[in-house]
Amino acid sequence: MSWTEHLLFHRVIPGSVLAVEAAGFAQSIWMIVYKPWTKTRNGVWDTKAAEVSGSTAGSAQILLCYRLLTFLWCAGVAANQFLDKGFYIFKYYTVWNYYLLIIFFGLATTYSFLDLRRQQRSHTGPSTAGSSTVNGLGYAVVTLFHINLTTVLIVDTLTWSLLWPMLKRNPDPERLAFFAHQLFNFTSYNQHGFNCVLMLGELFLNSIPFYPYLLGFVGLWTCSYGIWAFINFSSSGKWMYPVSSIPEQCYLQSVWSASEHDMVLHHMSLLRSTCVMAY
Repeated sequence: MSWTEHLLFHRVIPGSVLAVEAAGFAQSIWMIVYKPWTKTRNGVWDTKAAEVSGSTAGSAQILLCYRLLTFLWCAGVAANQFLDKGFYIFKYYTVWNYYLLIIFFGLATTYSFLDLRRQQRSHTGPSTAGSSTVNGLGYAVVTLFHINLTTVLIVDTLTWSLLWPMLKRNPDPERLAFFAHQLFNFTSYNQHGFNCVLMLGELFLNSIPFYPYLLGFVGLWTCSYGIWAFINFSSSGKWMYPVSSIPEQCYLQSVWSASEHDMVLHHMSLLRSTCVMAY
């Protein structure tokens, strides 16, 4: 019996993949607890409320409208997919992230609306009103912003640079046609491409500061999916993403988890800061 057949028959997760998951959890928890590379003592809790609802490239009202329209668009895409495919879709990492994107824009819209109302009703003056820090909802918005900005870049990049090239190698023409149909359609374009455009729009409109330690939440989110993928594999003997061999699938799962800790966020922060300074 070959190694691949052994893995399928016994449904065993390679130790290297489990090591990646364990290291991911440990690193993520360490980052969240100790807040490395963070200038403020309380991290996100020191963020000004106006920084979450305000815009560096327009008005707070424009940002509110953008968030609302984006939420409605993404919710519509997700609803159409669910009505067509059912609960089956929730086993995929792409769908997990797309629904997290919807939650982010829903909460961000709510926060923008409430904070604008608070500012309008405040009689203490703009300087005092602008000194208040975020509440629990604001903390969630800032955290989800960091998670989504990272995951959309990783998902879209790996889908077209790793997953699709693997799927194209399938020798069965019918299976190849099935994979192509799954990736080259309106819903897939939204979940593997346009989602990144929407988050980049949010990035350049908002004034949310970056907190490197929040990448710990990115790691926890990704590792949580890894656990779910392993549980599903142990119970069904099948991986979420069909590729030609188990070693490739294990590699894909490992890369998917480890790559989330890339410093993409910092490069995006530098790019936005440069654009704001030029503006």
